[in-house]
Amino acid sequence: MLSIHSSPLGPLGAKNTGGMSIVIRETALALGALGHRVDMYTAAPAGRLERVVQLRKNVRLIHLNHDPHGQISKSGLFPHLPWYYDALNAFVKAEDGAYDLLHSHYWLSARLGGWAQKDWYVPHIVTFHTLGWLKNRFGPCQEETDQRIGWEYRIARTCHRLLVATEAERAALVEQCSLAAARVAVVPFGVNVATFDIKSAREARKRVGLPVKARLILFVGRFVAVKGIERLMEAVSMLHTPEDVRLLLVGGDGAASSSTLKLRALSRRMGISRKVIFPGRIDHAALVDYYNAADVVAVPSYYESFGLVVLEALACGTPVVATPVGVVPSVLRAGENGIVVQDQTAAGIADSLSRVLKWTAEGRIRPREVRSTVMDYSWPVVASTVLNQYAIANDTFCRGDSPAAGR
Repeated sequence: MLSIHSSPLGPLGAKNTGGMSIVIRETALALGALGHRVDMYTAAPAGRLERVVQLRKNVRLIHLNHDPHGQISKSGLFPHLPWYYDALNAFVKAEDGAYDLLHSHYWLSARLGGWAQKDWYVPHIVTFHTLGWLKNRFGPCQEETDQRIGWEYRIARTCHRLLVATEAERAALVEQCSLAAARVAVVPFGVNVATFDIKSAREARKRVGLPVKARLILFVGRFVAVKGIERLMEAVSMLHTPEDVRLLLVGGDGAASSSTLKLRALSRRMGISRKVIFPGRIDHAALVDYYNAADVVAVPSYYESFGLVVLEALACGTPVVATPVGVVPSVLRAGENGIVVQDQTAAGIADSLSRVLKWTAEGRIRPREVRSTVMDYSWPVVASTVLNQYAIANDTFCRGDSPAAGR
């Protein structure tokens, strides 16, 4: 597996470390539990971790970040990809190794994967996780480059198989790249139902130092525009409830980062600075206390390819208020486990939050019933589906079918 710009062990909530890193790590571990050998390669720095990190007997993370250029940002990574490909080949050659199959995550990784696809003569599977043109279409600002969008098109037409997380993403990819629909498979991401489970809300709040009697709205994710945090804050400023409402914004690149300082300044301008709490980045497994502490989890994104936060919150029995992105329309059911926000303005989000807070206060939302709605998304189930898709990709490769076969 290639995850060049984002480490599967990176700090969750940082600029380049989000749900994709969790998906790659959990998929690799689940495949390893089924007896397969999995190596993950990344160029992203991961603190003081060794060059080769053994996650399980047959699952490794290998850092390709011993380069002469020092730390390179995601936006500046593309010109250095040949260096990383040489480092990848050197590592494989030194171990006298070989792989049966290659799975690239994100377009930068897939550029390397395209070279390996030819040089190693192996089937190449790609998961983009997000698509540049969709982010530009639905996001608050057009930040994705023509370079990225052009390479996504080329990669989609030359790899052996594409995996996407939702039917909507599949339809968009098939249409945009003029692909044969059979080359794109829907494989939803998963949730660790052993880690994310129902716990006492009162005890969870005590463990993480949150007010016991407040009504808590939780956001978890990167502090970037596409996540819709600003309209969530505006929605909180519109809430008119007698309870003491608090908004927890978990994530970001630290208290002194520009993104955090910008949101703090915005909370002051909106007059809600006393209601907004910035816990910072939280280790992934430790998020279970925050999900259990919350009365509702908010996902106000303009665009998500999937939305792991939704599954994690529901697995903890906590209802979700979310815009209709990613997996949201498939799993959220009003009155049972949350609300899909149809009016995606701040006022519409505020109204949905008010309704769910009222339902939880009345005991209308039952945590066990909420959790039951995501049990089909466990990682062992996902890993089995991924293996089926690997087998299909391998069959395509062995038959010598042209990857670029379109409509």
